[in-house]
Amino acid sequence: MKTTAQVLLVIFFVISFCVGLLAGTLKFQLLDFSFWQQAFQKHNTYQDLAAASKTSFEAQISKQGGNKNDVKILTDLITPDNTKDLVNRNLANFLLFANGGAPQIIVYLPIDKVPISLLPRNLAQIKSEMTLPDLLTKFNFQEWQNLPTQNLSHLGLWSSYIFFIAAAVVILVTFFLALLVEGGGTFMWLGVAFILSGSLTFFIAQAGANLQAVLGTDLVSRASVAAVLAGILIPPVVSEIVTVWQILGLILFVFGIALFFVRKPR
Repeated sequence: MKTTAQVLLVIFFVISFCVGLLAGTLKFQLLDFSFWQQAFQKHNTYQDLAAASKTSFEAQISKQGGNKNDVKILTDLITPDNTKDLVNRNLANFLLFANGGAPQIIVYLPIDKVPISLLPRNLAQIKSEMTLPDLLTKFNFQEWQNLPTQNLSHLGLWSSYIFFIAAAVVILVTFFLALLVEGGGTFMWLGVAFILSGSLTFFIAQAGANLQAVLGTDLVSRASVAAVLAGILIPPVVSEIVTVWQILGLILFVFGIALFFVRKPR
């Protein structure tokens, strides 16, 4: 009966830990602007994105028979600094909304940096900063009301609740596993819980690292502009998450092994 209880507690520990890890990754990494900024800065994402955007833009304009002088004026605006400004402002606006700090998603378009004579007619009346619904309406996208954008505004709150509930369950299960150890016995089952959680975390991280390498290469090599941009933006973020998970997995694994040699006082 005691062994069955310990096995069940270990299962609850591992499940709760994994749920908490996912919620924590969302809350403290993916919903944190500084995390994205540091990841992009570390992996030269802004420079790569500017170069890819310039190449794609030049190809599209040339294909449509655009004026070479006009093309140069526009492509000269696609610098790493301007790209960084565009990405960071839109990312910050979205994360502010996702964390419940703004009622709507504000979209920033660097219209003010483009010469008025070169602006397409459909962009002439567009402001540099507009709410997403207003921008979609300007482009006659009437289906925006069916988009579940408001659900995204609760991401920060939901991830916080889930993380702290999962953390509370892990602490509670840890207490019960320690309580079930007799005086003079080792914390074997608690060690098993940490080893399983650490191993699972590390192996998922390894799978993520392999996927990141394949995904980045595959997307960047495609002709689609969206795929190329995704191939530049996604790998740095995945890389930073994978690094944290690998370190955490190894720490949990080693700590779990150590618990096999720790005895409860009589």
